[in-house]
Amino acid sequence: MTTVLPPEAPSAGSAPAPAARPSTFAPARLAGIGHYFPGEPVRNDHFEAMEALGIDDAWIREHTGISSRHWPEDDKERAVEMAVKAVDRALEQAGLEPDDIDLVIGTTSTTRPRVNPSSATNNYMDISLPLQHQAGLKRATCFDVGAVACAGFMYSSSVACALLPVMGIRNALVVCAENPRPILNFDYRYSALFGAGAAAAVWSADTAEPGLLDVVLHSDGEHFNAFDIDENDKMIMRGRQVGDLGPKLLVQAGRELLERNKLKVSDVDWFIPHQGNLNMINQVCAELELPEDRVLTNIQKRGNTSSVSIPSCLAENVEAGVIRPGDLIASVGIGRGFSWGAMLFRYQ
Repeated sequence: MTTVLPPEAPSAGSAPAPAARPSTFAPARLAGIGHYFPGEPVRNDHFEAMEALGIDDAWIREHTGISSRHWPEDDKERAVEMAVKAVDRALEQAGLEPDDIDLVIGTTSTTRPRVNPSSATNNYMDISLPLQHQAGLKRATCFDVGAVACAGFMYSSSVACALLPVMGIRNALVVCAENPRPILNFDYRYSALFGAGAAAAVWSADTAEPGLLDVVLHSDGEHFNAFDIDENDKMIMRGRQVGDLGPKLLVQAGRELLERNKLKVSDVDWFIPHQGNLNMINQVCAELELPEDRVLTNIQKRGNTSSVSIPSCLAENVEAGVIRPGDLIASVGIGRGFSWGAMLFRYQ
């Protein structure tokens, strides 16, 4: 399994463009990607001190693959404040200014009115509008995509690329931000899973070649109760239900994406799965017969960052020089309820 920031990792080489199934999107390229994680790493010994949990570093690594995660160190840094820093990096990479952004789509699974507001200055849960103000994105139309949780980057990127030609605009910004700590119940072991962070992606219409090639999206509300909120406004996760269904749905989406684009696994440069649990990732990779040296992960050091996990892993590997312009990338993800899917795209 390839982790973030490996030393001098070589590119797997650019795969040929899939020609069998033309893209249904107007040409839009991934022009910039940025990430941000708050504070110092919170290591597993933090949970060892919680005697009621009955877990230690070895247990957490064995059951999740996680050695550390990040949380904001004070209440002045919330989802939007983190998002601003990710946006700055994405704009810098894209060579754009805030006034160049026409559309902002925010997504999160962890903000809540009052108990876990999205920004330090307001008690609402929205991402895009307070972000527009804080990041100086004055020209942008803003809205949030909700109800898809960990699959937020795929859903929001699909919406963004579809709206570029419909609205006649050039640059859309997709922003994922998560701050789970205020809604975690530290009486349950699942609390060791989740980390905070933000990621931002710029999709631009100034290209003749499509960057986003295909997206597979599915939903099944039968499993909506796999996640809930208790009377104390803390998150409930029914881990067995997620663990039983999640890998099957991710494998299904990955196979569908490859088959309908007439691609073999060897045609794809990099695979980025949702960073939910390393054991789940390994199960999905084995079922899809993905080579370990083509699978990118950051869950080991970042934890499960929900909607942030796929774009932050992408951003860290772009920054490290692992992912290079022209590389073909496939990603699979699943979110609460369940919403799941896969996306195929080229980086720049």
